[in-house]
Parts: sequence; C-alpha cells; structure tokens
Amino acid sequence: MTADPQTWDVIVIGAGPAGLFAARALSGKLSVLVLEEKARTGGAGAMTDGKLNLSPHIGLDLSELQLSEEEASERIARIDEVFLEHGADRTLYGVDAERIALWLDRVSWVRRRTHRGEWDITLLPARQRHMGTDLAHQVVARMTEAVAGNGATFSLRTKVDDIHQRGNGPFIVRTAKGQYLSRYLVAAPGREGAYWFREVARSLGVPTQYGAIDIGCRVEVALPVYDEITQVLYDPKFLFVTPTHGDRTRTFCTNPGGRVRVEIRNGSRLVNGDALKKRKTPNTNFAILNTVSMTEPIQDTTEMGRKVMEFANFWGGGDSLVVQRWGDLTEGRRSKAETFHSAALGYDKMPPTLPPGPGVTPGDISFAYPGRIVDNLRESLLLLSRVIPGVAHPSTTIYVPEIKFYDTKYRTDRHLETNVPNLFVAGDGVGKSRGIVGAALNGMLAAEGILRKEGKG
Repeated sequence: MTADPQTWDVIVIGAGPAGLFAARALSGKLSVLVLEEKARTGGAGAMTDGKLNLSPHIGLDLSELQLSEEEASERIARIDEVFLEHGADRTLYGVDAERIALWLDRVSWVRRRTHRGEWDITLLPARQRHMGTDLAHQVVARMTEAVAGNGATFSLRTKVDDIHQRGNGPFIVRTAKGQYLSRYLVAAPGREGAYWFREVARSLGVPTQYGAIDIGCRVEVALPVYDEITQVLYDPKFLFVTPTHGDRTRTFCTNPGGRVRVEIRNGSRLVNGDALKKRKTPNTNFAILNTVSMTEPIQDTTEMGRKVMEFANFWGGGDSLVVQRWGDLTEGRRSKAETFHSAALGYDKMPPTLPPGPGVTPGDISFAYPGRIVDNLRESLLLLSRVIPGVAHPSTTIYVPEIKFYDTKYRTDRHLETNVPNLFVAGDGVGKSRGIVGAALNGMLAAEGILRKEGKG
C-alpha cells in the first residue's frame, strides 16, 4: 500500500540563489520543502566564483520586473547584507570614484578617436564583491543551515521528474523519492534545468517565448595585462557595438588570477571560468558574449544554441573545446599542438590554465562558430585592446564554445506569478535574472507574492 504523499505549503524547485532566498523569506511562516538535484545548494553561480554584482543595472531587467531603480537598489543592499552575515568577503570593489573616473575618461577618449558610427564601447561601473569558488561554498553552506534552522526542509540529490495539477488543486511534484503536494510552487530550476522546466510549464498551461541567447568565447590573458582595471572594478563590464554588423557584445565574468574550466552540458563541452579566493594563477580570464536574437523563419534560440555548441565540439574532434591563440586567429591559421607554446611566435609569454589535452583541442574558431559571431568577437577584443593594451597580444588564448542558456521567457506579474495561479518562477533558468544577486532578488519577490496571498505580506 502506497503512503499518502507529503503535503507542503510551498515547494521550491532548485536551491540556487533564487530558491535559497525564496525559502529564507518563507521559512518560519509556511511549511517549505526545497528540492535540489545536486548534492549541495548554491546553484551554478555561487558554486563557480561567487561574484556579487551590487548594481540594479547588472543582471536585472527593471522594466520587466516592474521595479524602480531605487527599490531594486534597496533590495540589493539587503541581499548583500545576508551574504555578509554568512561570511562573504567584505572587500568592496567599484567604490574608488577617482580611479573609476580615470577609466571612464580613457574609454571616452577611445570612443572619440574612432570613426563615428563605426565603433562603440561603454564601461558600466558597479559595486562588486568576490567570494571565490572556495569561500562561496562555505557562505552558501552557512546560509542553507540558517534557512533549515528556521524551519525549511532541504531534500538534496532529488531530481524532479514531473509536475501535475488536478484542476485548481495542489501541485503534484513527482520524484524518484516519492510524490509531494503543495499549494504553492516556486520554480527556480537554474540554467541546467531551464529547458526541462519549459516543457513542464507548457504542460501546465504556461505560455513561453523565446528570448535572446548569449554566444561567445572565453579569453585568457596574463594577469598584469588586466590587473590595473581589476584592482578598481573586479569584473569590469564593457559594452560594445561592433562595426561590421552593428551587433551588441559585452564582457562577462572576469576572473583575476583565475582558471579556465570545462563544463559538461547534455553530453557536450562548454567553457567557463572562475577564481579561488585563497589560491591564484598568473592569468586572468573573461568572456566576451554576443547577444543573439532570432526572427522568422527560425525563432528557437534554444535549439540554435545547442547546434552551435555541438558543432563547436565537432570541430574539436567530436567532444572537445576548441582553443586558439590570438596570433593564429589574426593570421588566419589554426592553432596546433606543436606550436601552441612556441617562443618564436611569442606564445610562451602566457601559458594557459587550461592547455591543450583531453577535451581541449587546438583549432580554428572560425570553423567552429558562425562567421558573424566570430567577426563580432574579434572586433570586440580589438576595441578592448585600445582601452587595455596587451589584451590582443599574440599569446592571448581564446576558447569556444561559451554559451549562456537563459533564453526562455515567461510572462508574470510583479511577484513573478505566472498565469497559472500559485505557480511562481524565479532566477536565471527562467530568464528573470543573470547572476547571483539578480536571482536572489527574484526569490524575494516570489516569496513576497506568496505571503501577500496568505495575508502575511
């Protein structure tokens, strides 16, 4: 005889920043169960580098969230305090107004020196903290312990297989460990669970739309090249409009003294980067991302991203990243294992943290990526080198594919409730944020929406 399913006021799917902050706000007021597929909480962002961007203009679409800049800033300050309470590093970047002004002047000078309408570059300063992958684990563990101590229940290594709803009744959440019922559901699946949840949402009657996707590369340079700016802005945000195609690109996820890493997604390899707090490398890495939107006849940016990922791996030998020296790219030749560290070519100046080997193949990104994207990435790096000399050194190393899958859009109200009553969405995986702080703010909004409906807001 099957036991009756456990019943909860709220089930939160995903224990990343969105799920954690939703559970934090709800625990002690309602019964809360957090289901997480992985063995630990924190999500991808908190588990890979732990950057906290404390600006309402980074990682959030204020108009979509119906937030004023003032309200968003106030909420971000509260989120920052929570991280500090649980041990985040109190070092704050982006507060030296005089040095920031010098960088803004330098960017403006470069813009004035380029042909009008041909190039465009902007620097977006922001207050930031860096936890590091190692410290972020500890901070998130303390935060999880505090939320659990306030009454929330965490079930790790618990993959959600399906979600149903009978009429307007409770949500039925099915896992290998059993079924659970809940009056409210907060879906914060993260990027890895984004497309699984999209199909579930559609089955529940939630309409979705395709949004833009980010396709780019991971760039690695010697630490001194980028050190001058990362001492002021830990993760400097440069925005570009490229000259040939007029497309928008940006720098993303800068890791001073960091390392380039491989990520596995659905059997394919992607590149990413992070930095530890206690142990540094002699290099810095960052991404350049090209925002891609699609119209007729093809609108499925998800499928487009998958095909680009798979094709790039194909050019790496079937299941590898493609890595290329900047000197080879500019000369129109592929990188080769036998010349990858050539002193004659200047490649010995910067030994990469992820050198050629299993899963990383020297090659030519011009074959691995669509031509328009390669043009945009090349031109962005060239323009960046006018602001930061040395970025375009022959030894600079470029890895592909780097793709950020958060392109599914959901129409929601101000508290992130969908058209299905009592179903809320939050975080990067549902296209409502990009980054730890934005996702945490999403979780707060969803929790407030539930408490308002309960008359406890």
